[in-house]
Amino acid sequence: MRGYCPMGRMTPHEFLINIMGSTVLNIVPFPSAPIAPSGVLVNKFGYTIRLPNFGETVNDLMKKKGAKVPDLLLVNEEEGLLIIVECKSDFTFEMEERLSKQIEFYSSEDFQAIWKEMFPDLNNLEIWIFSSENLGEKIANFISRKGKIKNLANIVIWGIELRKAREEVHIQKVYGTHLDSKLNEQMESEGLICSPPRTELLVDPTLAYGERVFRIGRRILSFIASSYLTEKERIVTLQDFRERYPDAIMTDGEMKKCLRYLLKLVPEIGEYNSATGELILAKRPSLDKIKTKLENIQKKTEEEIKIELARISKKVGVVKAKRPKARQETKLTEWLHKKAVSESSYLPFCIPRVEILDRNGAFPFGFISQDQS
Repeated sequence: MRGYCPMGRMTPHEFLINIMGSTVLNIVPFPSAPIAPSGVLVNKFGYTIRLPNFGETVNDLMKKKGAKVPDLLLVNEEEGLLIIVECKSDFTFEMEERLSKQIEFYSSEDFQAIWKEMFPDLNNLEIWIFSSENLGEKIANFISRKGKIKNLANIVIWGIELRKAREEVHIQKVYGTHLDSKLNEQMESEGLICSPPRTELLVDPTLAYGERVFRIGRRILSFIASSYLTEKERIVTLQDFRERYPDAIMTDGEMKKCLRYLLKLVPEIGEYNSATGELILAKRPSLDKIKTKLENIQKKTEEEIKIELARISKKVGVVKAKRPKARQETKLTEWLHKKAVSESSYLPFCIPRVEILDRNGAFPFGFISQDQS
């Protein structure tokens, strides 16, 4: 499976997640490239990616049952479907046991109550197992044995074939029948075609913070280096980032945490306003220094990053000041010391005006926005 990975830093498991992400986001196959507004699954069949944010209580329940957060969560509102996506790059005995517990938990009444509360308009749940072509039959045999257990959710297995000469990935169905008749007809006949991803996405909810911070930082570096920035464009809000990078599947809290870490580790990028979550890019950033520091972040382990963050002063790269208040007219005698003002002498005095930049302007990161509602 290692041969399937076009990027050295991407593991086989991450590569599978990125391929599935490209079917709902249509990744253009080169680094820092735009994400078009639709991929094959969303464009033809209406599947969209959602954040699997289950909360602490549900996560504790999953651990107790031996399950984990799904690799991806998709919904099809027209068909009333919730899709659990599990990517498998290997299938050892240990992974077989883990998948068995995951399937049983996703099929349970406990989990049904959870997702029904999250998505009250959806009616059915389906599990997609996504694997390399050579593992498809092995997993299918395992699922056939599991199928004898009552009340399991509907399960479908997809396998991939990388066609290097054409620079494309062919996805075919190996096992099962989709509840979505249109998608099932497609998978029974031609399957799906997508470009192999070369851009490391942010769709994996279990992505390590160091890698996530690196990927966010690399996109910001690409934006900084692309053109001269106006004062308005130097101010980046969370909404700006989400609109230009719809694959950023994380909560606002997680994104703020990543930006805060990024600006502590790479202060050359600019300043971070912890009150508003805004990023204020530096006027004359050193691109080489930023690039080197980002590469160092990617090489570090989670423990090394924690040690580095603890070593760095909390004040570095972080702005805790609130937004500037609107200007208020003030008498000259309230600004100057009374002794400096007399009837015979009057000094010309200019009260500096504070301009508040418009935060709602466009932020041309180069990514095309996509409705994630």
